[in-house]
Amino acid sequence: MIVEEIIQWVNSPNGDDVPRIFLLSGVAGSGKSAIAHTIAKLFDLQKRLGSSYCFDRADQANRRPNNLLSTIALDIADLDHHWKMSLGNIVKGNHSLRTTPSATEQFKKFLLEPAIALTTVGPILVVIDALDESVADPSRKALLDTLAKGISDLPSNIRILITARPERDIVSAFNSNRHILCKYMDTIDEASNKADITLFVETRLSDVRSLELEWPNKRWCQMLVEGSGGLFQWASTACQAIRDNSRGAFRPTERLSRFMSSACGLDALYSEILHQAFGGQDDAMSHFKLVMGRILAVKEPLSISAHSELRGDGEPADLMARTLLLLRPLLSGVDQQDIPIQPFHASFFDFLTDQNRSKIYYVDPSHANHTLMLSSLQVMKSGLRFNIGNLKTSHCRNSDIPDLAIHIKKMILPHLSYGCRFWADHLCSSAYDIKILYEVREFFYHRFLFWLEVLSLMKQVNIASGMLLSVLDWNQVSYIKYFFHQ
Repeated sequence: MIVEEIIQWVNSPNGDDVPRIFLLSGVAGSGKSAIAHTIAKLFDLQKRLGSSYCFDRADQANRRPNNLLSTIALDIADLDHHWKMSLGNIVKGNHSLRTTPSATEQFKKFLLEPAIALTTVGPILVVIDALDESVADPSRKALLDTLAKGISDLPSNIRILITARPERDIVSAFNSNRHILCKYMDTIDEASNKADITLFVETRLSDVRSLELEWPNKRWCQMLVEGSGGLFQWASTACQAIRDNSRGAFRPTERLSRFMSSACGLDALYSEILHQAFGGQDDAMSHFKLVMGRILAVKEPLSISAHSELRGDGEPADLMARTLLLLRPLLSGVDQQDIPIQPFHASFFDFLTDQNRSKIYYVDPSHANHTLMLSSLQVMKSGLRFNIGNLKTSHCRNSDIPDLAIHIKKMILPHLSYGCRFWADHLCSSAYDIKILYEVREFFYHRFLFWLEVLSLMKQVNIASGMLLSVLDWNQVSYIKYFFHQ
């Protein structure tokens, strides 16, 4: 069983012959993330989880490899007080270090040096999920090289579990390294894979008593394991749907029966869950496509409250929340106002955007760009103002103002932050019309300097020039197309 193998690896006695990194690799839907999350939860309960970091293709800001090592260092600081003190002394008063993009420098200062003060005895697990979803640029190569070469210098009780698709640069960096154990999902024998899925299903659904009453002796578990076809993601999604008690139309036993009677495969499972939620009804389907189109179109995951602030004209404020509640088996963050909405697995978004696979549930996210662009301009119109940070003087550097970051977070809410950073992206994906042109002109005439101030406070002013160039290109190209077709 791969789960047991990973647990044994984490708990193995320290020694030079014990790999420090366990790379679990496989194709989409093979169950890497489900296994990683299962392992992370287990060691979190044991107070042995140092950090858990997941790269997400929908989150552009956090897909950059530059954020990984600093996040791990801060998370371990919550676990070990001496590490925290050491890390604090290292970064104190060193602004250039806190912002360095160098993976080598980050590894040395954020991990190796604090590790000298580490007092925690026993294994400390770090989980890095979906490394392949990180942006494939020079910073990713630097991160891979740093991990591969420097992992042996970390304390021997630190273990790093990494999941990733078998992309060439990742395989090349980690293969043939005695400190890294590479395991590929397609090499796991069928019996072991079946045992892992059985353990997972039993753990997730053992407290749903109606299943055992309907199918005694855990026959319900056998049914789900067979229905999964060896796909961890199928089993994980089905369990999530069966546990969901927000949709009163179907009991857990009814949902399981319908999953068993539908066609095989992950796509069929997604279709059945969506059918149970929306039933193909016109109004429900239009709400589903409107809401999911916006979630797919945003450049980074947003919460329900942020999405509601960026809704289109005439759209009910609670439409997002009401619609998303029906998608609890497929999305996280749908029953909390301020948690970013994300898929439990990236394959769901792939399914929705491929019309050959999703059929009537196909969603075209490009339609949402027009609404998101106008909404972004609108929240900037209502939210931007002079000295939004209420700074007492302009003669101090932002970095010299105590607690500025905390204060700014209260003043620049997520929907305003999003609008300021991504309005140009949505503009460039929108068709040219007079209303858009008017709103853009209004922005430049009345709010341009306030916008720059917000970017500066968020340490994002470097993106302004690229945004302005893209707006100029959009105006020139779209203007010609617009009048050519008149």
